[in-house]
Amino acid sequence: MQFLLGRFFGAAFIAIIPFLGVSIGSITGTMMPWVNAERIGPTSLDGHLMGLLVFIIPNVIFCGAFIFAIAALTRSTIYSFIGSILLLVAYGIANGLIRDLKNEYLGTLIDPFGVRTFSVATKYWTVADKNSMTLGLTGIMLVNRIIWLVVAGLIMSFTFYRFSFTERLRGKKRLPQSEKEVLATYGMFQELPVAGFSSSASQQFKQFFNQVRLDFFGIIKSTAFIVIILAGIINMASSMAFVTDSGYGNKSFPVTYAIVDSIRGTLYLFLVAIITFYTGVLVWKERDAKVNDIYDALPFARWISPVSKLVSMILITLVILLVAILTGLATQILFGFYDYRLSEYFISLLVLDLLAFTFLICLSFFIHTTINNRYIAYFAFIAFIIANLFAWRAMDISSNMVIFAGVPSHTYSDMNGYNPYVPGLTWFNIYWFLFSGLLVMTVIYFWVRGKETSIKNRLQAAKDSFTGKYRTITFGLLLLWLFTAGFVFYNTQILNTYHSPRAREIAQADYERFYKKFEDINQPRVTDVQYKIDLFPESRDLTVVADAMIHNTGTTPIDSIHFTMIDGFDVKIELANASLALDDPMHRYRIYQLKLPLQPGDSMPLKITSEYRRNGFENEVQFTQIVANGSFFNNAQVLPQIGYQASDELSDQNRRKKCKLPERERMPALIRDCNSNCRNSYLTNSSDWVTVETVMSTSIDQIAVAPGSLLKEWTEGNRRYFHYKLDHKSVNFYSFISARYEVRRDKYQDIDIEVYYVKGHEYNVDKMVNSLKNSLKYFTENFGHYYHKQARIIEFPRYESFAQAFPGTMPYSESIGFIANLEDPEDIDMVYYIVAHEMGHQWWAHQVIGANMQGATLLSETMAQYSALMVMEDLYGKEQMHKFLKYEMDNYLRNRGTETIKESPLLKVENQGYVHYRKGSVVMYYLKEMIGEENINAALKNMIDSFAYREAPYPNAYHLVDRFEKQTPDSVKYIIKDLFYDMTVFNNRVLDVSYKKLPGGKFEVAMNVQSEKFKADSLGKETKVPISDWIEIGALAPPADGKKIGKQLYSQLVKVESENNTYTFVTDQEPDKAGIDPNYYLVDRMPDDNVKEVEER
Repeated sequence: MQFLLGRFFGAAFIAIIPFLGVSIGSITGTMMPWVNAERIGPTSLDGHLMGLLVFIIPNVIFCGAFIFAIAALTRSTIYSFIGSILLLVAYGIANGLIRDLKNEYLGTLIDPFGVRTFSVATKYWTVADKNSMTLGLTGIMLVNRIIWLVVAGLIMSFTFYRFSFTERLRGKKRLPQSEKEVLATYGMFQELPVAGFSSSASQQFKQFFNQVRLDFFGIIKSTAFIVIILAGIINMASSMAFVTDSGYGNKSFPVTYAIVDSIRGTLYLFLVAIITFYTGVLVWKERDAKVNDIYDALPFARWISPVSKLVSMILITLVILLVAILTGLATQILFGFYDYRLSEYFISLLVLDLLAFTFLICLSFFIHTTINNRYIAYFAFIAFIIANLFAWRAMDISSNMVIFAGVPSHTYSDMNGYNPYVPGLTWFNIYWFLFSGLLVMTVIYFWVRGKETSIKNRLQAAKDSFTGKYRTITFGLLLLWLFTAGFVFYNTQILNTYHSPRAREIAQADYERFYKKFEDINQPRVTDVQYKIDLFPESRDLTVVADAMIHNTGTTPIDSIHFTMIDGFDVKIELANASLALDDPMHRYRIYQLKLPLQPGDSMPLKITSEYRRNGFENEVQFTQIVANGSFFNNAQVLPQIGYQASDELSDQNRRKKCKLPERERMPALIRDCNSNCRNSYLTNSSDWVTVETVMSTSIDQIAVAPGSLLKEWTEGNRRYFHYKLDHKSVNFYSFISARYEVRRDKYQDIDIEVYYVKGHEYNVDKMVNSLKNSLKYFTENFGHYYHKQARIIEFPRYESFAQAFPGTMPYSESIGFIANLEDPEDIDMVYYIVAHEMGHQWWAHQVIGANMQGATLLSETMAQYSALMVMEDLYGKEQMHKFLKYEMDNYLRNRGTETIKESPLLKVENQGYVHYRKGSVVMYYLKEMIGEENINAALKNMIDSFAYREAPYPNAYHLVDRFEKQTPDSVKYIIKDLFYDMTVFNNRVLDVSYKKLPGGKFEVAMNVQSEKFKADSLGKETKVPISDWIEIGALAPPADGKKIGKQLYSQLVKVESENNTYTFVTDQEPDKAGIDPNYYLVDRMPDDNVKEVEER
């Protein structure tokens, strides 16, 4: 035992030392002269100490015990490596379990490293908490650490019990695998008659394939490799078990691209580790077995040994990828999903990914061969991989010609495959394939053969080998690689514009520096637009001709018209009696000087021709809006905008400081009484409400959709034409879409209901239609008239994952609602909800739109949230809403800690999604419960009546909140300030709760609760304030069969005026849970403790 403990603690101490370097480095780094002191808080030694005690020491003890036990009992390096792999598997399983709130606690316990436990323990920490608090060994963190230290102790105890200086673990004694493989290799060559040896090509290839067979099967038949494969399957299966999770407790169908993404997310670190280890095993196999002298003396060509080992490693990688595919197919079958898309598995995993791993294998062989020291080579290879991931970015290099194995980022779409990425993927893979070929030739030249292994002798051997066919192949590869490099450079740097991230940042800063002075000058506004659009999906070409009328709505004459241009388009602007005064393509700005100023109230025509032509291929595909099937673009993406655009400025404060720009607010400050300050909506500063008419042509097998009603459709040659016209003036923000669609049609009164989807994605089309109809019914009855003659949902490729509202049209990504699996009636119907939310925008943003200032998205996003909640509640009832609100609350509380500038109250929200969506849902539902749905709807209808389609000045958040306040009874008027003006947080929790049976079959429930109220600042620092609030108390019944939540047995609003309170009430049924704020109406610091299981007393 003393021997083992000495070895173990010695190894553990050595393992801890590098981790101490992290603390030393981070502390030292803050003292460097180039560090921006404003970004660094005071050094907290407590934080470093707790990191050491909570993470480093326990993890080193557990991981050390696990791997030490394997090494001590097996005396095998490879089994120790397998142990490391198994630790990664355990971490992956724990990671999967905490993706949903239901499994969160279990996930925190089985995470051996405590990382996920830490994330759960601190999930609701605000910025202020993170800046001032240190997580100690308490709660679930303490439980997790104890569990895994106990496990470590058990492992070490088992090791002490089984360890012997003379025996390994019981089992049949066998030669080391590497010795058996090498002796078999030697025996094969021994059988060849010396006198009959032939060096012909056929004999060389026979030797090559025999060597591949021996190396390949020697590894894949080994027990160690089989264990590794099983660990990989477990790792993938644990991830794929959650592949259908899509948030809010919902499921999606396990479509093939989701399975492929899961494989990539769980297998690839695992596979890189296998490549790292086994390339070293293959390179050093004969030397490890001490038969290298015999092996090297065998009569075979110089290329056979290195190339056969390299091919063996590639085949091993192929086997692992095939196992991954089989695991993915099995997962789909187990989920009852049979649309396998085998071609996607093949292209994604067996072409693109296998090539990437092949390049890494070639690099690993190159490093092992040139360094000729196994452990230094391991270190060098891992260091290179890390540097390749991060160093280029630090040096502002993003060219895929420089980043090893770099290819354009790519996303598969069921609608469109890899279509827009194919040329770039093809040529960059050829480029790296040829480069890897040169690495392989270098490996052949420097391959260690014989006893003379000094660098001098190896250089001489390489020089001697550089003759005949080797030299021909090398020069051939070099010439092909140089030609390919030139072709790739021509396409990515000359035909297409390439800018490094830093160059783009500087250009963005200069745009502001040079042209912000023009931000407030009077510019004309677009009032009418007629489009002629010719889309060529197959070639990814587009021509847009926009004939517009522009109007001077200001009070001063306009003598020049300014344009912010767009990247990637050739744009021609035609203005009568105007000349080009400035053209700055680098900063995308033009100024046209008018010969005669445009007087207030006058209009003039403007014609813009904008052309997009795909030229060759790019380093990264920049414009995925135009593709072979599923083109989706909006007017702002294809046309220049009139005037200076503040939205194009650098927004990150740290980057602004780096570029010496002044601090910038996310949005202009909210002003109660504004006129000139409210002249622009938050969506655009170049127009108000516009009329739009479009003639759009596309491929003959596609349907094009533009804003408005379809007036006419026809074909000419191999082109298909569509003529659309908006039925009512709208916001100057709309989309154009074209794809090979199926169409589901219906009607609500005189409004056409249409869902455009691709074949195979019809799972939820009926739900979408139902949501559209029910939304129209609720919104028209409660808010006002719908001014379009159609309501459309249109599927688009998953290059983006959102749904978006345009006038009468709502594009919806294929990756969300179209593949949602809603077979369980207890799941939250997110398809129904998202459609209702986007439909709500037809009133909130497309009839009433906020001024460009703080609080604008309260009028649009939060009101669309409320609108969707009411439509959902009408269909699904309150129980579903309570479940939904719990997820919304969780999302809001988690994201408070990620705020980079400041959290704003809802009244002054600055387009912060976690505030206007997540908090907005909780706030509006609570307001509805407190003042009544009819009072909220009365306020909203008044907003519509007052501001729908109204010209500037636009309304702001005060207009809406004032109307809510008027509808709120005096007794609860305090909630308006709490909900909208302040950031109010509660801490309600049940201390204990019990019940007793009463005569007559009733049950008396008694509970002690604690309630605290806080006001938070912009960083989340909380100050306790006196509580005097109406809060719900209630009890829930046990869930019925098939249900996840029991029905509410009791609900009562009580006035809470002290922190500690006792409540007693009677229920007609035995309660299961009871608590305070059981339906999560209030923003609560820790909502999980609002309710507790009721015990009988």
